[in-house]
Amino acid sequence: MKEYKVNSGYGWHAWFWVDKEAFEGEWKIGMLRYRIEKAVGRADDGKLFLMVWTNLDQHDSDKFSQAFFEIDEREYAELLDRAIKQGELTPNDREHLIKRMKAPFIPPWDSHKAAVVYRDGRYTLGQQNDRPYLIVNGKRLTLTCQPYEPCLYITDEDGCRTAVHNAFDPFDVLNAFSRGETITSITGREYDARDFCAMVEYAAGMADIGINVAEAVLETDKKQGETAKKNKSTQNTNRLL
Repeated sequence: MKEYKVNSGYGWHAWFWVDKEAFEGEWKIGMLRYRIEKAVGRADDGKLFLMVWTNLDQHDSDKFSQAFFEIDEREYAELLDRAIKQGELTPNDREHLIKRMKAPFIPPWDSHKAAVVYRDGRYTLGQQNDRPYLIVNGKRLTLTCQPYEPCLYITDEDGCRTAVHNAFDPFDVLNAFSRGETITSITGREYDARDFCAMVEYAAGMADIGINVAEAVLETDKKQGETAKKNKSTQNTNRLL
């Protein structure tokens, strides 16, 4: 694989952890582990790439280096198979990621334009001053992304930040919803705009959470909605009687 330069503003149309390697000795201080991690993504020009991420300072997880290498679809499929053997993915994950890889490439969202892509009585989702945001009942949450997972960061007005692991790049989210499309998490769960907003609202303030935990709130909302609909139907029936 040849080294590859990836510009800023990635389009994460195929992204997952491939491998995790501890350095010799596998020692750690607190919650920080000195390690190498590898992942696959899709760049702004549509090409697949392998990213090798290394944290350089065992005392500071924000200090890291990245190297990128171009790969082809065959190499990508082989890495998926390897990830399954290592317990990083399931066969269903593999099928989902292969479908995403083969889907038509959509150029990344323009990270400099101001726009609102979704609004209802509770939520406003959009972008201003190069930053995606979600307003929940008047309270503003800023949405950013750490590029090596991707890890969705939710920052409230007081500066408190939540990390949602294996989640979404907010620019991809805005792009999809502006086109009237849905998005799908690594778990296979499909989101419309309101689902995404509900997940972000639920996760905000939790410090550190996985996407599989954060999106559990959507099933709760669905059940509550079905119960409310059933109760309303029963009330209408009782009136007729």
